[in-house]
Amino acid sequence: MRGFLFDRRWMLGAAVLVVTVTGCDTEETPRPDPSPIAATAAPPTPPPWTVDDLTYHPCSVLGPDDFARFVLEPQGKPATPPKALPRCSWSSIQTGPTGSFTIGFAPNTSDHSDLDRRRVRDPLERTITIGDRRAALAPSVRPDGSNGGCSVDVSVPSGGSFYVGIAVSGIDTGVDWDVCAKTIDVATVITARMR
Repeated sequence: MRGFLFDRRWMLGAAVLVVTVTGCDTEETPRPDPSPIAATAAPPTPPPWTVDDLTYHPCSVLGPDDFARFVLEPQGKPATPPKALPRCSWSSIQTGPTGSFTIGFAPNTSDHSDLDRRRVRDPLERTITIGDRRAALAPSVRPDGSNGGCSVDVSVPSGGSFYVGIAVSGIDTGVDWDVCAKTIDVATVITARMR
């Protein structure tokens, strides 16, 4: 009888062990990633893109070659609908605060094809051409007379426009390098990827 009880407890323990091990299967069904990084993955189609293509993927507009060219951190900070307007920003890689900057990009479904007729107009804003497309360039000057930043709105042939802006660090002082030239350079790269 004693051997029977031992065998029975051993079998019960073995059964519990088998059930426990089976219940701990480490393979899981893949689940979609709800993080904002998932929203920054490349759009399903290669460029050229429309403004709508970039609404949920604003950080895909620049790639590794662009990060190296413009000396940027490789990870953009996305903001996508429904919580925010579509936008992405990248920070520069700098060893010190002097000269550091942030690049912002935002696709805009508003039609800016007639940039001269916009209601809000900066007195420093001027109309230029970037990649055969009309654009409105607006520099910002700091109290010390140095460059504080620059922004540009570029019209897109398929409808809408996009915004690129560079802001330099510091509230009262700016930089002596041409912020608008760099803004135009970034906008030119993006313009080539839009239709």
